[in-house]
Amino acid sequence: MEIVGSIGEQALTSGRFCRLLRVERDLIPNYYLLVFPLAQGQPNAADVRDMLTIGLQEAQQLAKQHTGDEQAFSILYSGYSARREKGWHVHIVLLGNRWRKAWLYLVLAGKNLLQAMGLRKDDAPRALR
Repeated sequence: MEIVGSIGEQALTSGRFCRLLRVERDLIPNYYLLVFPLAQGQPNAADVRDMLTIGLQEAQQLAKQHTGDEQAFSILYSGYSARREKGWHVHIVLLGNRWRKAWLYLVLAGKNLLQAMGLRKDDAPRALR
């Protein structure tokens, strides 16, 4: 995964912030991450609610801009003990049709299968599994 640019930052009600990033993935086009920077520690419950709301708003804007349909997206969030990467984040993937959604789920299933088999790096917290 290669981060190709920061699109912007948004303030949360706690005074902390989140950042929207554009991700370059060969297998998953039109991929974005809304991240809570690790330097801020773990988000509180209000931060999580704010980020999910912001993620939905950003997904709608990006989908409208790139596909012409503000509902052509998927948002993915994994809880602390289920995620591979450290840090709190929301995945936003723009979709144009059912085939793109099917492709996204196929890629994610393959990635998670490799992790479960120990063939792909997994740095999720083990104490909470």
